[in-house]
Amino acid sequence: MELDEHAGSVASGPRTVYGWIAFGCTVALLVTDRLIPRGGNATLQALGVVVLLLSPTFFVPPFFLLPKYGRSAGGTYYATTQLVDRGLYAIVRHPQYLGYALLNVGFALLSQRVATVALGCGAVTMFYIHALHEDVHCTKHLGEPYRTYMQRVPRFNVLLGMWRYWHAATRRKRS
Repeated sequence: MELDEHAGSVASGPRTVYGWIAFGCTVALLVTDRLIPRGGNATLQALGVVVLLLSPTFFVPPFFLLPKYGRSAGGTYYATTQLVDRGLYAIVRHPQYLGYALLNVGFALLSQRVATVALGCGAVTMFYIHALHEDVHCTKHLGEPYRTYMQRVPRFNVLLGMWRYWHAATRRKRS
C-alpha cells in the first residue's frame, strides 16, 4: 500500500516532541558521561560494554533496509512509502529506537552516576513513547497491513520477535 504523495512518508513517522527529548537526553548523557568520573563497579562496566557493542546491531541496519524495501519517497533513508517487514523489521517493529535505547543503557551502565542513569532512563522512556506515536502514525497511513504487522512483530521484545520469526519460518518449511 502506498501513501498519497501529499501525506508524507510512512517511516519518517510523526515529528513528536518525544523524539526530540530522547535525542536531547542522549546527547546530554554522552556529554555528562565525559565530564563526570565513572563509577567503579567492573561488572556493570563490562555489561555496559556488551550493551554498547550490541546497540549498533539494531540502529545501523535500518539505514540500508528502509531504502531497499520501502520504496523511497526521496530525500532521506527513512522516507519510505510502504511497510518494511524484512530483516530486523521482521523481529522488532522499531529496531532503531531499540538500538538508541540500548546505547543509552550502555553508557548509563558504564557511568554508574545518578545524572547519566536519569538521562538514560529519560531517553529510553521518550524513545518508547515516540514509538507508540509512530505505531499510531503508521496504522493511520497503512491501515490493516500495519495492524497485522503489529500483531505479528513485537515493538521491542527481541526474544519474542525471534521466537515468532523462527516459528513462522518453521511452519512455512512444513507447508
